[in-house]
Amino acid sequence: MDLVFAAMVAAYAVAAPYTKVEESFFVQAVHDALSGRGIDSWDHLAFPGVVPRSFVGPLAIAALSWPTKLVCSGLALQVSARLVLGCAVAAANARLRSAVKTAFGQRAAWWFCAFCICQFHYVFWTSRMLGNTLALVPLLVAQADWILCMAASDVLMRERHYRRMAAVLAFTCAVLRFETLVFAAPMLLDQLSALTRRTVWTVFVVAVVSAALTTAVDSWMWQSAWMWPEARVFVFNIVQRRSSEWGTAPPLHYFTHFLPRLLLGALPFAAAGIVADSRAARLAVACLASIAVFSANGHKEWRFILPAVPVFNICAAAGVARLRIRRLAAAACCASLAVALFMAYISSLNYPGGNALSRLHAIESAPNVSVHIDTYAAMTGVTRFGQIRDDWVYDKTEGLEPGLQFANYTYILTADPKSHADNGFAVVEAQEGYSGIDVVAPAFASLRALQLPVTIRTSPLVWIMRNERLLAKQI
Repeated sequence: MDLVFAAMVAAYAVAAPYTKVEESFFVQAVHDALSGRGIDSWDHLAFPGVVPRSFVGPLAIAALSWPTKLVCSGLALQVSARLVLGCAVAAANARLRSAVKTAFGQRAAWWFCAFCICQFHYVFWTSRMLGNTLALVPLLVAQADWILCMAASDVLMRERHYRRMAAVLAFTCAVLRFETLVFAAPMLLDQLSALTRRTVWTVFVVAVVSAALTTAVDSWMWQSAWMWPEARVFVFNIVQRRSSEWGTAPPLHYFTHFLPRLLLGALPFAAAGIVADSRAARLAVACLASIAVFSANGHKEWRFILPAVPVFNICAAAGVARLRIRRLAAAACCASLAVALFMAYISSLNYPGGNALSRLHAIESAPNVSVHIDTYAAMTGVTRFGQIRDDWVYDKTEGLEPGLQFANYTYILTADPKSHADNGFAVVEAQEGYSGIDVVAPAFASLRALQLPVTIRTSPLVWIMRNERLLAKQI
């Protein structure tokens, strides 16, 4: 089952190879590290983002991806780097599955993997370079030690698992994602009786070393003295409370909207497991407390509570194993998998910018081409991995006015072709992307006709436009 999980991760990565704006910093950082270019030309110095992020994770991925650079390049190299991250998460998930087997039994471990495989977000985003995904690797390892600490009968073994869990969480909070502390606190408090002076000392040393590591690495990478990115993020989100500038949601949004989408068919079985198994209830209470803390913040995103998904899957697996409701669980998994595959297909249509750049490379072979990539195209799939022509110039300058400021570009990738139509640019091709779902027939009638009751609507979203005036001058 661990191999099936890894295979699903790989399949999603290949089916949707492009990335979105949320992944931009980490993807570009991995590319620049693999390119071997001087740091002055790295993407983060030109487009630093709202808050700095640590390079420790991207540099680790780049180091592990380096051998693949010998056999592939461009988009294939981007996919291989994503697969490195996906394999790391899959390995950590396998470690957690092994802990579930020890604590809850073989049957529960099998159902844990089944529920994970049949969910969309947990698998699809496993290979995507978000800070949350990078932090998920050590967090899954910590969750495994949490469960083993709970299950251990030997005092020394409990202390060992607790110490390892605390050390891993300290590193994760200091280097990868500071908000991991919201999940770490309930986990540590749940097994507080295993705390020893040695653990306190170990955590202190790990925290200091981790902070020193990220400060040393990121001060150099960001060309800024005493740069500790996660401390900057803490100030931005908690002290200044500026995360709400990126939108807010109602207090119960995680419980009413995100959790059902994340868990899909596992949700009712997780509830059953919480009632049927006291150990599952303890796990759930800790995660629910973490989600409640996140709910106090106005800005909400599903990825903030992603670490809760495997824990609720454990609860669901424990419920199935305890109550022996395998047929119902199998039906729920099949339904969840169908929904996940449908969502994956829709998600693969969300990258018109990346597809447009690939099409431009296919239809234009001339050297010395200058391409302007507008904000929407850059947010929907364009990365440096896709900029494969060394003799071309790719420019993402923002705020340019249509007309003279675009006069020297050979091509533009734009979401607003009308503003350039009167300035010498002609549409070469339009790249379509997802724009909605239409209900075409009642579900029952559609099933009888062996067709889906909905159709996926696409529409042109990014246009490839050529500068005809510039080409005429060159002729």
